[in-house]
Amino acid sequence: MNSFWPSKSTRFLFRNLFSFVLLGALSFNVNAKIELLDRVIAVVDSGVIMETQLNARVEEVLKRLQSTKAELPPLNLLEEQVLDRLIIEEIQMQIADRAGIKISDSELNQTLSRIASQNNLSLEEFRVALEQEGDSYKVFRQTIRKELIIQRVQRGKVGSKVDISEQEIENFINSEAGMTELAEQYYVQHILISVKGGLTEAESMAIQEKAQNILNRLKEGESFEKLAATYSSGQKALEGGFLGWRTSAELPTLFSTTVSSLKVGETSDLIRSGAGFHILRLNDKRGNTVKFMDQTLSRHILVQPSEIRTEKQAESLINDIYKRLLEGEDFKQLARQYSEDPGSKMDGGNLGWANPGEYDPAFEQTLNATKIGEISNPVQSSFGWHIIEVLDRRNEDVSQEEQKNRAYQIIYERKFEQELESTLIELRAEAYVDIKLNS
Repeated sequence: MNSFWPSKSTRFLFRNLFSFVLLGALSFNVNAKIELLDRVIAVVDSGVIMETQLNARVEEVLKRLQSTKAELPPLNLLEEQVLDRLIIEEIQMQIADRAGIKISDSELNQTLSRIASQNNLSLEEFRVALEQEGDSYKVFRQTIRKELIIQRVQRGKVGSKVDISEQEIENFINSEAGMTELAEQYYVQHILISVKGGLTEAESMAIQEKAQNILNRLKEGESFEKLAATYSSGQKALEGGFLGWRTSAELPTLFSTTVSSLKVGETSDLIRSGAGFHILRLNDKRGNTVKFMDQTLSRHILVQPSEIRTEKQAESLINDIYKRLLEGEDFKQLARQYSEDPGSKMDGGNLGWANPGEYDPAFEQTLNATKIGEISNPVQSSFGWHIIEVLDRRNEDVSQEEQKNRAYQIIYERKFEQELESTLIELRAEAYVDIKLNS
């Protein structure tokens, strides 16, 4: 870790940086004034944080808090909290820079497409929607790229510290808390067309026709989120009607029977209650269900950029390895010699059987496009450069495996968050920070 940090002499230089950035030129007029447009408010190792950065982030936070109608904290305390967050981010970005961590445009575009898809929009529609709300798509891209870089730094710094045993997984599955969290759950959307009391039969029929029309539009492919926000009287209407993950017991009895009979992606018929007409969509389900998946058995060779290897050098090395494979050299031997995946390196790059969605999107896209017995072209993921060989495919009952994976993920996320907090505190303590906020 120490190799990441600048020398004492370097830090000394930054202690003597000017605190202000002066933009513009002096006129020969004796009454000329220096216009202060920005200033340094914190020196962080080899970088700085500007006042404009702080103001922009504070504005974002205030906007978000105001949208939730939350009570606003005192501005000076909010600025201190936001500045501390910016300092932590700057430290991590410097680590990434020294380690040569980059996010390619293709990886960034894949992430943005995934975000757009989660909002039932194409990437172009998402861009237009952002700009209509007054947000810059360019700035949004930069923000997501930065978040991806920081995620990779955190994964490298923290992920290796998280250790989970098979016994821990078994204990969690058999615990009361585990049984509750691993119970069959449904990811449901809801539209309510309310019916008030005291209506005539004709008025009630008109409302039912309205509800049926909305249902027809859904089945023709219109956006559930849009129709929920437009017509639903449900509490989650403005959130696209999403109720979140719910167990059968957490759903109204009227809903649970219907939801349990739906297939993933299916929309219910109209459900009548005293409140009105309901429409449900099952987006996903998880838990104690019998589940078959198409699995892929593969192996790979991973080459990563680092402090001593640039992105171009990593790409050059993976291309050289690929050429050697095409010339007939043994995949296992090359994986043991060159791969930088500690989990598979000594096993000749073997990744074992994997379910859909387990790998980085760029990796998985290439994996799915590669036939059994074939070797892929080099592909770049968020981890580095890969060469993938598909060994076999099968359709497997993964019910128990799915349960273990979910248990592992729950435990991992809890431990990761704990380790992340302590790691960030350590990074903050080791860094040179000179705050000039009130100077």
